[in-house]
Amino acid sequence: MHLFLRLLPILIVLLALLALLVFALVAYGRRMVRNQRTMLADLRRDGLAFLCRPTLGLRSSAGFVLAADRDAVSLWKVGLRQPVRLQSFPSRGARVEPATVRINTARRAAGLSVVSAAGERLDVVVYPDPTMSYSSPTKDALLDRVSQQLQAHLSQFTTD
Repeated sequence: MHLFLRLLPILIVLLALLALLVFALVAYGRRMVRNQRTMLADLRRDGLAFLCRPTLGLRSSAGFVLAADRDAVSLWKVGLRQPVRLQSFPSRGARVEPATVRINTARRAAGLSVVSAAGERLDVVVYPDPTMSYSSPTKDALLDRVSQQLQAHLSQFTTD
């Protein structure tokens, strides 16, 4: 019994640290999702925006947003700090093609490839809007609809 009484404070401290770790992870996730939703809303005011993962994008815990507006197609990295534009090319003449994207070293998923008029290529896997739960990449009909929306949006600027 004496051993248990000696270990009880240590067990209580360990449980408190474990609870603190869980709380920190939940707070981190909520802030990340809030930043992604805010970024999507901001970019959707000017054009189209989709939550996505680029090639080998699962190596980062940040979210990625594919945005297409009148001027450019851009890939944004959205984390806890300010969003960072990773890649951008003019939207004039860009087209959308189906692609198989390598999202980590062992896994591939159906996705989209946005190709600029100059030949720059941006391969992404599209995901549903961010939530606190796990979401798998969009497939089949939803991916086709996203592809059609993006192609229709880009074709508006080709004819201008």
